[in-house]
Amino acid sequence: MKKRIIAALLVAAMSLSLLTGCHDSGTGNAVEVSETDYDPKEAVADFEFGELNDVEKDYVVEMGYFACDHMVCSIIGEKAGIYDALGIKVNLTKSPETVNALISGAMDVGYIFFNKNLMAPESPIFQASANHLGGSRYLVVNPDVIDVNDPKSIEGKRIGCLSEPEINSEWRKWSEEYGFSYNSADYELVTMGQQDAMFALKAGQIDAFTCCDPYASMAEFEGFGKIMAISWGANLEEGELLSDANASTCCSYAMSKKFREECPELSRRMIYAHALAVEYLYTHPYNAALMFADGFDADPYVGLRTVYMKTVAEGRTITWQWSEQNMKNNEEFDMQWTNPSIPEEDIIHADEAATSLELSGEIFKDAGVKDFDEFISKEVDKTFPLGMTFEDWYNAAIIVDGVAKEDAVDITKTATPYLNENLEEK
Repeated sequence: MKKRIIAALLVAAMSLSLLTGCHDSGTGNAVEVSETDYDPKEAVADFEFGELNDVEKDYVVEMGYFACDHMVCSIIGEKAGIYDALGIKVNLTKSPETVNALISGAMDVGYIFFNKNLMAPESPIFQASANHLGGSRYLVVNPDVIDVNDPKSIEGKRIGCLSEPEINSEWRKWSEEYGFSYNSADYELVTMGQQDAMFALKAGQIDAFTCCDPYASMAEFEGFGKIMAISWGANLEEGELLSDANASTCCSYAMSKKFREECPELSRRMIYAHALAVEYLYTHPYNAALMFADGFDADPYVGLRTVYMKTVAEGRTITWQWSEQNMKNNEEFDMQWTNPSIPEEDIIHADEAATSLELSGEIFKDAGVKDFDEFISKEVDKTFPLGMTFEDWYNAAIIVDGVAKEDAVDITKTATPYLNENLEEK
């Protein structure tokens, strides 16, 4: 393997104009997300408020989330006024150190990528709720350097990633499907975060990177990147949608056990807030998309496409319900390519997560959270059915949020025409 480059050297070389210029193709007609008839106080009307103890009365909940579309509900809870309506003071922080902050006790709750090791009984945190099942991650390339029709042309190129191909389940799966190498020695690897990698690709400092959205869509939207491969986070047959039977746990709503113990009322309110944020995402997707675009500094069009992918095209991937089966699917997907150098005794298997399942069940019962599938069936399927095209979804979404067509984000003129096509045709 060639010398591994430290991402900071690349990031430091980027100019201010690059960092501020990621909306070259923006539509420029974003609608204020406050323009909706959604009433958060009405939304929490069914919640049975309990008494706050002395610790909770002035407590500020520290919440973290990663820079990824899987974590969109953290932003919705704040921007839709859900936290305020539930009487919760929340300090929201977007940080790649969210997991470490949760473990150290610096944060109370967080939207994080699923990690089986955090499900161990001795862990200081637990998965209080599901957040994202299955769902997409991308391999984005510079089409001027790598031929998307010749996947092996990626070999020998400089790749921005967070883990080496040998132990990355997504890369191993792509390698199997597309025929390029999974050996680190065949690439020049660069350790860097997703947003930094997007900027580095734009600056010509790397040739490809792995990421979730909005960074893949932003790269394509501006034309400096092309999605070459997608990992759906589940072993799906062609045309199959995610379900409890085949979806793996991708991202979690994690909570500190100490916070749960010391702040029982706030912890149940936070779970209810998460569920309401998920509901908002499905029932007010247009405004949710603009909240996402605002929070992630993305073009409104990118926000719309991202929410469509998360709530319709991929299936109902954002959720508050999870099961042991989801975790087993995750284990099977990841462990298929586990580096054999990892000792078996250091691997936490799904059946060892009983503590997390038990705690999650308790807090859900305390909070009075409804059944997710029933919510989708009664309140979402009729208006936003699975299989609907992006254009049809967009037209239904602006009607729901009372946005006039002339005031809505224009989806007809974009830098990437294929984004307006039906996903099945793509």
